[in-house]
Amino acid sequence: MTTRADIVTEAKTWIGTPWRHTGRNRQGVDCAGLVVVVAKALGVADYDHTEYSRKAIDHSIIEHFEKNMRRKSVLECKVGDVMLFRDTKFPFHVGMLGERYGAMSLVHAYAERRKVVEEQYLGEWPMRALACFEFYGLEDA
Repeated sequence: MTTRADIVTEAKTWIGTPWRHTGRNRQGVDCAGLVVVVAKALGVADYDHTEYSRKAIDHSIIEHFEKNMRRKSVLECKVGDVMLFRDTKFPFHVGMLGERYGAMSLVHAYAERRKVVEEQYLGEWPMRALACFEFYGLEDA
């Protein structure tokens, strides 16, 4: 059984990977691609969707995630969950909640940093959180 810790551990192996729109490998990955490759590596989901623009112009990413993961309140999020963030009125960025030095972190492929990074989950990130999703069948341990 896959645990939430497994999700975080796998996501962290991608830290430093270059950012690339619709990328799905170690040569480059975008934020949605990071969720896809982590899910596939651990066998918790086998889906993909690369027909999207760099800037979201609708809510299709929410529909796609709802078909493949369980949506829950942002207040219920735990380590190993996927967070969806907004930019103005549309969702446009995703990352996975982790833990570093005893505090919540966000592991994500971030275009502004041009790579996969882990940073503290505070400041603007919680304020921009729009939705939370969890992979089916995860163990909390």
